Amino acid sequence: MTRDGTLTDSNNLRSQRRERTRKKILLAAVRIFAGQGFDAASMGAIASRAGMKKALVQYHFETKLKLWQESVNLLWDEMHSLAESLPKLGPQLSVEQERDQIREAFRAIIRFAKQHPDWVGIMFREAATPGPRLDWLVENHLGKDINDGVEFVTLAQSHGLLPAGSALHILHIISGALTYILLVAPLTKRATGVDLTVDESLDTTVDMLLTMLNPAR
Repeated sequence: MTRDGTLTDSNNLRSQRRERTRKKILLAAVRIFAGQGFDAASMGAIASRAGMKKALVQYHFETKLKLWQESVNLLWDEMHSLAESLPKLGPQLSVEQERDQIREAFRAIIRFAKQHPDWVGIMFREAATPGPRLDWLVENHLGKDINDGVEFVTLAQSHGLLPAGSALHILHIISGALTYILLVAPLTKRATGVDLTVDESLDTTVDMLLTMLNPAR
């Protein structure tokens, strides 16, 4: 192997180690930010959860805000990947097929929320806290999410699949139903013994939501 080839391999290995370290830090940060909130979270706590020294975390992410932003990007990258894979409505589909597409989309979203509780936790925390972080979140992620959601609801309304009215309000009703139930699941299980997070319960939530949104069908 040539010297240039050896250097290239060495650089690739260093780059891979760096990315693995950054990913480990980000995953730890996601848990801390979701569980404690931005203000209570510390670089030391994140380093401890990641199993490394605080100085190494600060080497990769100079400030807590930068680490928070990169953590949020990691979560929303996964959410956007899901959004791109969701079933689409189209003129080639029958009404029944379109209803099935909406049902499958809702099921995919509620399962994503179940599998990514930190995404739900950070979203609810930050959405209720006006300030620079919320401004950044809206500019980089939530603004587009809301616009895309309103467009989807409007299209579904035009096909007679969702009720008439404010698309924005209907979007928030849907979003709340598919996420809030997971936030209160521990309370519900403690009080009633019912686990709202099992797949059968999630499917029931989706089916009841669709019935309430369009009871005539």
